[in-house]
Amino acid sequence: MKISQYIKEYTDGKSIGFHCVMMEVNELIVEILRINWGGIKEEFEDLFHFLQLWLYWRFGIDGDIWKITRHSVKKFMDRKSVWNKIYLLVGLSENISGYAGNYKRIEKVVNHLQKFGIDRQKAERAFGEIIK
Repeated sequence: MKISQYIKEYTDGKSIGFHCVMMEVNELIVEILRINWGGIKEEFEDLFHFLQLWLYWRFGIDGDIWKITRHSVKKFMDRKSVWNKIYLLVGLSENISGYAGNYKRIEKVVNHLQKFGIDRQKAERAFGEIIK
């Protein structure tokens, strides 16, 4: 799959700035300091995932998704299906957004759903039903 197709189907379509790549570097450093080998592997892949997204947005490089990021990309693709369930539960269209943020964090769920006019209480209830 080309990175442009992935962006269209599995992201909210907003460009990735270099600060997003640096956030992944910070997360990788945290896992290195913890000596958490599973976390290091995951954050390493996330770092290259976001680097490829940034290269697309910054320079228009539209290649195939890098093999090194396959687990990270799958993680984000899987997240989209959970978000679709959340959207349906709160009364939104299943494919209202390609957003694939971490739905395991209640604040991300609340903040994202508020963009579509869903109040905090309804968002928290959806989080409780779908995630917990």
